Amino acid sequence: MKQSLLVAVGGAAIVVAGLAGCSSGDKSSSGSSSSESSSSSSSASSSASAATGANTVTIDGQPKDLGGSVVCGTVGGNVNVAIGEAGTGVAAVVSEGDSPTVSSVALGNVNGITLAVGAGQGDATATKDGNSYKISGNAVGIDMANPMQPAKKPFELAFTCP
Repeated sequence: MKQSLLVAVGGAAIVVAGLAGCSSGDKSSSGSSSSESSSSSSSASSSASAATGANTVTIDGQPKDLGGSVVCGTVGGNVNVAIGEAGTGVAAVVSEGDSPTVSSVALGNVNGITLAVGAGQGDATATKDGNSYKISGNAVGIDMANPMQPAKKPFELAFTCP
């Protein structure tokens, strides 16, 4: 159980770091690189974009201030989402479409407990209205002060992809 949870959290952390890199505000490029980038992006059928605005993250009834923006990237039929700063943000992976299913959620460290959903641990559901998503459920984690007692915390994410 611990290994599955650590793999899920590690994978989500990689998604957060990768998507945070895509959100850079530096847009200097020449015309030819831009067209090459467009053609390679469309052939790989993936995209990533960032948005600032209202997004909320609540864990165990407490709001979590993440700062930063929402970054959404679509790859292989999944929407990869990163909310907030790279080191302290939240990541989620949901399926594309109007009735998304949740593959994983990484909530990071909350009061000494690293919380996540994925690899058969925890539960989450998602709803979609246009580009706005709401993901809620129960994340599980390991409290390193008491590793034999798994923790379970309710959470809710509400965000809009650009």
